[in-house]
Amino acid sequence: MEPGYHLVHGDWHLGQLVRYRGRWLLIDVDDLGLGDPAWDLGRIAAGYAIGALPEHGWQRFLAGYRAGHGPAIALSGDPWPVLEPIARAFVVYTAACALLADRPLDDVDRALLAACRRMTETEETR
Repeated sequence: MEPGYHLVHGDWHLGQLVRYRGRWLLIDVDDLGLGDPAWDLGRIAAGYAIGALPEHGWQRFLAGYRAGHGPAIALSGDPWPVLEPIARAFVVYTAACALLADRPLDDVDRALLAACRRMTETEETR
């Protein structure tokens, strides 16, 4: 990754991309600013970490990101060492939001909580 700050969305996920007249548009840019671009990949990396995004989808996303010269990850090699701590943060945050929401837990919520349990168990065995 190139050092320094880059223009980042601040609330990026795949729902922020829409197709309009044959072009992809980035929407909801009210949190746009300078920052570490790896954080813009956090939600997608968290989805991959909990199994909501399958391996082929993750690889396809990474290939497209690299083809577009996205600044958050190197053009080759494993991006997970950079993205893992950010994905963990998004998993914990999203799981906490699910627990605080006034609604029944769904399958994604349960996957987030299971990932939190696995992270805790992994830390306890170190």
